[in-house]
Amino acid sequence: MQDSFSGRATQGSFFEGLFVHSLKASGPFADALRECGYDPRHPKAIYPIEVWNAALEVAWRHCYPGMAREAAYREMGRQLGLGFLRTWMGKVVDMGLPMLGPDRLMARVPSLLALDTFRYDVKVLPLGQRQYRVSIRKDPDAKPDLIAGLLDAGLGRTGVRATTTVTMRNGQDFDVDVSW
Repeated sequence: MQDSFSGRATQGSFFEGLFVHSLKASGPFADALRECGYDPRHPKAIYPIEVWNAALEVAWRHCYPGMAREAAYREMGRQLGLGFLRTWMGKVVDMGLPMLGPDRLMARVPSLLALDTFRYDVKVLPLGQRQYRVSIRKDPDAKPDLIAGLLDAGLGRTGVRATTTVTMRNGQDFDVDVSW
């Protein structure tokens, strides 16, 4: 495993969800993932955040070559959400989502959006009935479109069809407005 320059790490279940269950990495795609530090045939429990970031770029090039980066990352966020729910950890989470409902899911977003060991600032602000703003600050690897897609997938499991819009991007800070 490649060393982490930042000391930050992300869960292997996110890799499994996206690259094994959703995108079904094989052939040249799997080879490129191995080159950046993730081997779908030999998964690990934890990976340096740098491997996650590199693997997302590999997925963009291999799975969504004709898409703009933002659109590809949004779709990868959706696929991450759906694939994660097929991991053993995700199956536990998935059992409660339909009963939880969208409003209570939004209240839990700060604890659920722990994609790595770095604790960036996440706030969920109600904007009105069935409308929220997820504000993420001080995220050194800000990926607002990935988060928007992940929110789409999670809210879909609660029985609603959400609209997520990235309303602010500023370096390490971004906002995603959510409604249904």
